Amino acid sequence: MKLFGSLRARLLLSHLLVSLVSIVLLAAYAGRFIFQAAIAEAEHNLQGLAVATGNALELPIQEYNAGHVEAKYIRDLLDRMFSDSPELEFTVFRPDGFPLVDRSETLPPQATRANAPEVIEAFESELGRGISIRRNRLGEQYLYTAVLVQREIEVTAIFRLGVPLAPTLQAAERSLAILLLVAWLIAIGMSLVGWLLANNLSRPIQLLTEASARMERGDLGVRVTPSGPQELQRLAEGFNSMAKRLQANVNELRAFVANASHELRTPLTVVKLRTEALRDGAMEDAEISNKFLEEIEQEVDRLVRMVNDLLDLSRMEAGMEPEEHQPLDLLNIAREVYETFEIRAKNAGLSITCDFAPLTASVMGNEDQIRRVFYNLVENAIRYTPKGGTVEILLREGPKENTVRVLVRDNGPGIPPEHLPHVFERFYRAETNQDRPGQPRGSGLGLAIAKTIVESHGGQIGISSQIGSGTTLWVDLPTLPHS
Repeated sequence: MKLFGSLRARLLLSHLLVSLVSIVLLAAYAGRFIFQAAIAEAEHNLQGLAVATGNALELPIQEYNAGHVEAKYIRDLLDRMFSDSPELEFTVFRPDGFPLVDRSETLPPQATRANAPEVIEAFESELGRGISIRRNRLGEQYLYTAVLVQREIEVTAIFRLGVPLAPTLQAAERSLAILLLVAWLIAIGMSLVGWLLANNLSRPIQLLTEASARMERGDLGVRVTPSGPQELQRLAEGFNSMAKRLQANVNELRAFVANASHELRTPLTVVKLRTEALRDGAMEDAEISNKFLEEIEQEVDRLVRMVNDLLDLSRMEAGMEPEEHQPLDLLNIAREVYETFEIRAKNAGLSITCDFAPLTASVMGNEDQIRRVFYNLVENAIRYTPKGGTVEILLREGPKENTVRVLVRDNGPGIPPEHLPHVFERFYRAETNQDRPGQPRGSGLGLAIAKTIVESHGGQIGISSQIGSGTTLWVDLPTLPHS
């Protein structure tokens, strides 16, 4: 069974089976048609010869009936007529069915439906003709035809002519053999075509299988050249696209692990160094020990925030966050966020303002997640805006129909253009976008979390910035259609 386990072998076998079945059906139909056509042609030719001979016998039969000639005269006449065809049999019957002359020396018995059906058929037929296929007295298969010999409307005799069927059947068999040979050649051609088609179909699948095995062994750079039918080409393109995305995801995961390790290493190193210092004697100095303990506490808090952000981001990207969406009033959420950060901004030496345009539509979403987007954007702006700076929260109708836009704008140092495409990546920090002194160091995940939430709500997030003129983060969210 392993021989036909491959797709190529099965396709080739199916073509062979189709070819064989076609040949058998063709042979059955063509054989029947060829033999019927050969016999029909023989009947037509034999009847034509019999009719012509019957016409030639009309006068001799009349002479015989008048007593002017004997039966031997008629036989000699027929012998001369068919001297070149010794295989033919002929018999002349009287109207009552008794034989008058026969090519053999022995006259046959009186014609009956059993021994000479063609004679009875000719006598009873309106056309005056009869035909049958049967064995002669020697057991050979013969084709017999009988015609009436008439003088005006009077039947004066019945002439029967017989020809052996073997030559006719042999000619038909030769024609059938030629046809079968052609059919076999066609079958071989079909098999070759089937092999080519099977190879054309199985080769791309084999390449995909080999590529999948290589990918399973860890070769994520494997690609397949699209070939074969359109469906297999699309399958190969889909495989390449999947492999490309998988490779990108793995690379992203590796980068994420590297960045996470780097971000975790710093606070852990600080905690370890301060702990060693306290163990080595710094504990005896109250001022230094309090400072080190405060730093340890800050770094632990930073670790807790980073781990929590990582867990939240992983849950959201895996679709594990609850998707209980309901109509939300962004004005209330934006106002609550503004009031929450107003005191914090004041303590940081910043001013925070709000400008909320009246909205006529609601946003369908998860309230906690949308509020977190506001928090992350505003917190990011406060962290990177120097003292005396300003942070603005704005709410506007979106640039597209049925959207609303949230903007968080600051007048900080700005971000260089080459860094803008990366600000929503995890742990990414622009070189000029350093934490403001006095502010707790961020996890580098706030904007990545905001981007994930916005996109899960069908929205878009973006950034624009100019060096020395500040940065603007914007979010477009779809709103419910006006009723």
